[in-house]
Amino acid sequence: MFGSQSWEDDDHISGESVTPDEKEIDDVDFVEKGWKPTLKFIAAFTIGAFVFLLPVQYEGQTTIPLDVMMNEIQAFSMTAVEIFAFALIAGGAVLTTVSELHYRGVINVSENTEQTLQLDYWQTTAPFWLFRVAGLFLASAILLGAGPEWLIGDAVTNTAWSALVITVALVIPLGAIFVNLLAELGGLQFVGTLAQPIMRPLFNLPGRSALDSAASWLGSFSIGYYLTRNVFDRGGYNKREVFVICTCFATANLGTVGAVAAILDILHIFPLVVLLYVIATLTVAAILVRIPPLSTIPEEYIAEPSPEPQFTGTVGDYFRFAFNEGVRTAKEGDSILRSAVVGFIDGVKLSGMIIGTVLTIAMAVLIIEENSAAFEYLAAPFVPLMTILGIPDPEAAAVGIILGGAEYFIGAIYVVEADLMTKVFVVIVTSAQAIFFAASAPMMVDMFDDIPMRFRDLLLLLILRTALLIPIAAVLTHAVAYLGLI
Repeated sequence: MFGSQSWEDDDHISGESVTPDEKEIDDVDFVEKGWKPTLKFIAAFTIGAFVFLLPVQYEGQTTIPLDVMMNEIQAFSMTAVEIFAFALIAGGAVLTTVSELHYRGVINVSENTEQTLQLDYWQTTAPFWLFRVAGLFLASAILLGAGPEWLIGDAVTNTAWSALVITVALVIPLGAIFVNLLAELGGLQFVGTLAQPIMRPLFNLPGRSALDSAASWLGSFSIGYYLTRNVFDRGGYNKREVFVICTCFATANLGTVGAVAAILDILHIFPLVVLLYVIATLTVAAILVRIPPLSTIPEEYIAEPSPEPQFTGTVGDYFRFAFNEGVRTAKEGDSILRSAVVGFIDGVKLSGMIIGTVLTIAMAVLIIEENSAAFEYLAAPFVPLMTILGIPDPEAAAVGIILGGAEYFIGAIYVVEADLMTKVFVVIVTSAQAIFFAASAPMMVDMFDDIPMRFRDLLLLLILRTALLIPIAAVLTHAVAYLGLI
């Protein structure tokens, strides 16, 4: 990662868009499919797909194997998980400090040490240096129980530490193992080719972005970010595509939506809620990609461009081409074990880079929410709109939506005592908002500082997303109520 810079001053790879090759089945140079690369592709894809895509029953709920792994690790030793999370925060703070002091000329570090510690990876801006260091002090206060109640009380730490930090500390390193198998050994190319007829015309995105979306919806938005970052660094996405994927498709994962549904006592209509949430998400994405600011972001690459070849043919042709591209990538890639190890190391580094920022900003947002009426005041202008749209409990609905921009979980469960229609409406909106300032926004800004994603851009997109989601969710909610489904 490198320091933030404006789009206008970018000095990376050419800003000109790259036109991918158009191929038909007769134009394809089919790879020689020996049994080893074919087996490696099938095994890597099966393992990755199993972890992220296979629904399993766990403690009475439907989830995915990645979530089961995380829960089992926490059940085995929560103390070890907390120590690991603290070590990530401390490592990020220390390495960022050494990097910043070195590149600012305060201290001199030998070239060997600079390369060993990969100090250029930890270089950032002054605000994010502060956030990472502050995260170390906040984590120490939480674990030691030393500090005022407004800082380390359960209302703040249960979300900031237990829900956000612990999740990020586990999900990125663990998920990165399997993401790297898909990205390195053909899964990304296979899914991308098959999804191209949908992603290109609807969202002006490569087909491979469908895998990022699936990783976000079934795993975690942080896993979606990691996969997007991985492909971006390889020249597989340009800046506009990254911005679109992160702000339009890395929405709430189904496990979290399920947890919210359980708290709101609407699990009996969970499949319906998920269907409405997906419809709303895709509708908003199809609109936003065609208007500013997303439509005006430069199509620049930070690595040698590797655009996805555009393919035309029958369904059978698509499968043949997709399988060929998967095997070709697996043949050129590392072994499954090495790819898994590299993925874990990358995941640990990425977690260390962002986790202190997530903790610092999440606690700031939660402290404001817990100790002031700021969000109620912000929600007041939306109450008449909720009334016009026919949403019961309009005050609760308005506050829930505003809180969703701060922290998804808090916003969604704010309507726990509200009418059923209100619960469904708020869950649709908050689940599809994608940008919340307690975690996803600072994570995006820190992870993609070379685009850069700035807070003011994300705030504008949050406003646009919410403005579109409110009427869409209202129509969907009234429609299912009219049909007697809720």
